[in-house]
This record gives sequence, C-alpha cells and structure tokens, in this order.
Amino acid sequence: MKISRLIRKCLSPFPRSLQEFRKDQSGGVIVMVALSIIPLVTIVGISVDVARGYMVKSRLSAALDAAALAGGRAFYLDTRDDDINMFFDANFPEGYMGAKVTGPQIAVDTANESITVTASAQLATSFMSVVGLDNFDVASSAEITRSQTPVDVVLAIDMSGSMGNWTDGQTRIAAARTAAKELVQILFGSDTTSNLLKIGLVPWNGKVNITTDGTVFNDALTTSTAVSAYTSPVDGSNQSVVYEVNNSVVPLFSAPPTDWKGCVFNRYVDDIDDTNDADIFYGAGSFGGTDWVAWEPIGPEGEPIGGSDDCDMAVGGNECTRCLSHGVTPLQNSKTTINSAIDDLQNPTGTTNIPGGLGWAWRVLMPGAPFTEAAALADPDKEPLRAIVLLTDGENFGGSGDGYKTVFGYGGTGNADMNSRLESIAANIKADGVIIYTVQFANSGTSLQTLMKTVASGPNAPYYNYAPDSDTLSTIFKEVGSHISELRLTK
Repeated sequence: MKISRLIRKCLSPFPRSLQEFRKDQSGGVIVMVALSIIPLVTIVGISVDVARGYMVKSRLSAALDAAALAGGRAFYLDTRDDDINMFFDANFPEGYMGAKVTGPQIAVDTANESITVTASAQLATSFMSVVGLDNFDVASSAEITRSQTPVDVVLAIDMSGSMGNWTDGQTRIAAARTAAKELVQILFGSDTTSNLLKIGLVPWNGKVNITTDGTVFNDALTTSTAVSAYTSPVDGSNQSVVYEVNNSVVPLFSAPPTDWKGCVFNRYVDDIDDTNDADIFYGAGSFGGTDWVAWEPIGPEGEPIGGSDDCDMAVGGNECTRCLSHGVTPLQNSKTTINSAIDDLQNPTGTTNIPGGLGWAWRVLMPGAPFTEAAALADPDKEPLRAIVLLTDGENFGGSGDGYKTVFGYGGTGNADMNSRLESIAANIKADGVIIYTVQFANSGTSLQTLMKTVASGPNAPYYNYAPDSDTLSTIFKEVGSHISELRLTK
C-alpha cells in the first residue's frame, strides 16, 4: 500500500470537524500548528538523542569499572594495561550505537597503589542537527585502590630433596624463591612495612623446624617446669615435666640434644583414636599448668621408622630429631624480613610430609599459641583475610620418620593414610575461613593433582595451580598475589 493511501485511510475515521479544520482557508490556524510542530518535533528528537547519550554513558561507565578492576587485580603484572584494554573492549564493543571512543587513558599512582581509567565517546545526533548540533560528547572515569582489608598470609614451601633437582636451568627451590618474592612484592607493593599485611614462612620436608628462623639453640638456657596432671580425653601417657628452650615456642617432654636444630615428631594418639585432632593441634592440654598428650612407641623399642634419625619416641625418651636448619618465620609486616627468610631457603633435603607443612602453616596463621603474632581482633567484622600458599613438587612419603606410627606402614598404604590426614587438615583449615592456594610444581602426577585440588579452596585457578616449569611458577605466584589483594571501587 502506498504511503499516501495509508495516511488517507488512517485519517478517514477522524471527526468531520477535523476534516473541516483541514479545509479552513483562513490559514491562521494552520500556520500556528505548523509553527508549533517544529519545536515539538525538536523536543522529541532531542529526547531521543539524550536517551542515546545516557545509554552510551552508562555502558561507558560500566566498561571503565570492569577495566579498572581488571587492572587492579594485575597491578604489578606486566599484563596490567593489556588487561585494562581487553576488559574495556569486551564491555564497550567497537561501534556501539555509532559512538567513536577516545581511550581508555590509564593513570597509575604507584605510591598510593591506585589506578584511574578515563574515556570519552562522541555520538552523532539523529535529530539535534536541526538546531545545529551534529554530535555531542560523553565522558566517564573509574578509580580503584588497593583494599584496606587486613591480610595475613603464610607461605608453606616444600624443602624436600627433590626441590634441589634442576628445572629450566635452575634448581626448583631457586625458582620457588624467585616466585615467592614476586608474590611478596605484589602484596607489599611500594611499602617496606604495612599495618595491614603480615606474611609468615614455613619451610618443611619430612619435618618442620619449629624454631623461630635465625634463632640458635642454646643448651644452657634450657629449663624444666613441673606441670600438673590431668585426665586426658584420648589415650596417651601424661608427663610431669616440660622443658622450655630459648629457640622454641613449643614446650618439650624431654631435654633436647646439644646439636638439636628445632624439630619434634608430630604427636599422635592410640590407633583407635586416629581421627582425634589432638595429634594435629597442640594437644589436649594447655601450656600453662597442664601437660600435653604423649604418644605410644612406634615399635617395640619405641624407635621411629627405620632409616630415619636415631631418636627415641617412647615416653621418657627423646622426642627431638635433626631437621632443616631453616626455622619458621612467624607472621610479620616487613618486606625485608620475609624476603630475607625466603633467600635463606637453600640446600633442600629429606622426604615429603605435606600434612606436617600445612598443619604448621595453620598454626602460624591463626591466633593463639604456639605462635601469637596473629592476634584475635575484638571486632569479628574486621578479621583479616587469611590465606595459605602451599607449594610442593612431590607426594607424601610414609617413611618420613616422624610421629606417623607403623599402622601407616610403608609405601602405598602409608602414603594413602598420610593423604587422608592431609585432606582432613585442609578441611578443618577451610572451615576456619582460611583460603588455601596449592601449587603443584614440576610434577604432573595425576594422583598428586587430585590431592592438591581437594586440599585447595577450589579445584581450579587461582586456588589449585599446576606449574610445569619455572616461568609458569612465577606467573602463578603473581596471580595468587593479585587474587589475595582484594580491591574496592572508590569512584
């Protein structure tokens, strides 16, 4: 149907008065109506263009918000600006509503750890050109800063013998040192100290050195303290004396040898109570006035698994054992201190006891003895974000010579039981609100992958990560550091 016929058909039902109005020969009314139509059409046209402008500005603001957050997450990564542009383009497609975009412009304030992203868009008008406006501009910006949420992080680094193997022209522990320091750099940024960040370090192999890193054992400073007996909720023998030494936060059941480095056997209870947490935590009793739950001998003579250090585990014997020279670095807020502790991670040796490393990382991270640097806050809403980064290149080894008794056995049986113990510890840690990041390094074993995915707070990155080589390891630690650094949108 022709447009003219369509118009006539639409007008035919109108009242006769309207037809007469149209035939009015005086011309005055028609002129007035014609004159009024021009501003009406202009107003309607302007409204359409303004609505288009609001839509473009809204889309522009959302794209800048997404881009700023992406840049903030990658604040110290080489890909930061690329990430900003990628997220902006993804959220503001080229040619959206015919707009021509300038930007985004990126301004980075390293000192205050903030990013400002701005952009403008020029939009051609559809109707406003009748009043001489051919186009108009809209602009927006977004700013992010590093979150002010307190953060406590513990790095649990595998120091077993295989970490001395070479990968990509360097030892695995050398690659781990580099990657760990990159994570530290991302968390601290330009600060040398921070009131909102504390980082600790737990080196581990088959054992964990519970001394404070850098503290030398002084046999002359060993003292004994009598404690009162109590009724134990689990099987085990009570002690009447504990020993305090200058380099340990943990009281001992017997005086350590003069060449002691700081390790003790993991405590455990009777076979029927293997699921009890007393061998994972500090024990059934507290340190002030009561003793710990002791343990049963691992064998008829009370000796550890064959091939380990000659150290008696029976009650009345010596619970101490030789171990790594690297002690624990408690939570602290100095970039220099934690980097120095990481640099000291040299000469890996020994076997692999992942639950031991993760368990002590948990103790360092949480408030309460034996490490008290993580003070509990009065306001639960201000509790810090707590995280553990666990790195290993190997699977659990049952013959590690610690407190895992012969019920764990050797080989596959012992390893499976240790894996089960690790999963239980990880579940308890996550129930405590702690985020666990796991990094499987230079070991593609599927069984280890399954285990590390279970231990982590999620089965995929950034929680579970596989690093086949040193470069990937470095990237993973940067990404984990960026993920820990929570961000907030300020404008």
